[in-house]
Amino acid sequence: MKKIVVFIVLLCAAAYAVSDKSSPVPLPKSVFLDTAASKCDSACLTKLLENGKFFSFMGRYSEEYATQNLEENYLNYAQVFNVFMHYDAEYDSENIKLAVLIPQKSIKSYALTSVNAVLAYLFRQRSNFELTVFNSGDESEEAIKAALNEMRKNAYVHVIAPITQDGLDALVENSYGLYVFIPTLHKSLYEYAPDNVVFGGIDYNAQIQALNEFVKGDVVIFSGESKLELSLNDMVKNQNGEVKEILYFSNANDNFKKSLEKNKALNNSSVYLNMRRSMSSLLASQLRVYKQSPHALLSTQINYHPDILNFTQYEDRKNMYLANSIGKIDPYIESVNAFLGNNMEYEWVNYAISIGVEHINANFFNEEMDMIFDEQIGSDGQIEYGTRIFKAGQFGFLEALHPI
Repeated sequence: MKKIVVFIVLLCAAAYAVSDKSSPVPLPKSVFLDTAASKCDSACLTKLLENGKFFSFMGRYSEEYATQNLEENYLNYAQVFNVFMHYDAEYDSENIKLAVLIPQKSIKSYALTSVNAVLAYLFRQRSNFELTVFNSGDESEEAIKAALNEMRKNAYVHVIAPITQDGLDALVENSYGLYVFIPTLHKSLYEYAPDNVVFGGIDYNAQIQALNEFVKGDVVIFSGESKLELSLNDMVKNQNGEVKEILYFSNANDNFKKSLEKNKALNNSSVYLNMRRSMSSLLASQLRVYKQSPHALLSTQINYHPDILNFTQYEDRKNMYLANSIGKIDPYIESVNAFLGNNMEYEWVNYAISIGVEHINANFFNEEMDMIFDEQIGSDGQIEYGTRIFKAGQFGFLEALHPI
């Protein structure tokens, strides 16, 4: 099996550029492993590139099948990922040994940011580490099982797995012998998960409970149709009892006039925006277009992002309240994440990954380390987040201390 050892050098230089002392951080190592059984020829590599499967391309690249174009793309993406690569390099074991499971086809842009979040935390703690990325491609049971078996074969025990709900059953049911942290999902999705599986997903139920303090009048839901959006609808209904109306919106081409104009349920109501940011921003503006005046617009973590401020006018959002469970961020971790193109303040998955890496580090590798994050992992195997409510102000988010 081919291994690509990735030496992270640019980050080390940037992180210590402010000091005239030599860096105490040993050279960290990351590895991309190809878990596919068959060889990937020139056509196969070209298809991976065309489909944006860069981790698979990096893991399966071979000089045997490399054309000039493939080689150029390989070197270009090596620069994009801020790495310098060598083939089949020998490397020594490190103090901390972590695997990252990446179903790239499913999580797409989260593939790179997840790995970067792990790296940023380890650099912050000046840890001696070995990090290996196992790209399963998709979240089929066959692919997940193959990736986990590859981890065991390479003596990896501790795993960061940013998966979607589609891969949850396969991951949990095949996790024996591994300690798995899932930053993207909440424990409630798999109530009887074994003790070796820990969850870091946002507690949306707790966020809705906090938002309900700002509810007045009838409750109306604006919703998309994803699994998460539909799940949020159920949570709102369960906590509020009767919901006056649920309006579903798929895209910007929907007939907003039909749903919003002269809709008596909307005035003075509390509207939950259970939609992605672009649609929530659009609907906030459309309410004003059709002269509707809700008492409040409410949303969970899914809309706590500067996009809401950028895509709406202040008059559209002046009664908008959003829940946020991202707590205090260490400045060093924030700056290293920023250097790698990650956002910590508004991207909760990066925040959850950092907590998960700290938990694994403190419990299995370095019991004497200083903890950075305040969040604890409860006895049920779930990160316990706090929840604060913010108002979307004229120039930024302002913490809302009292219900309106």
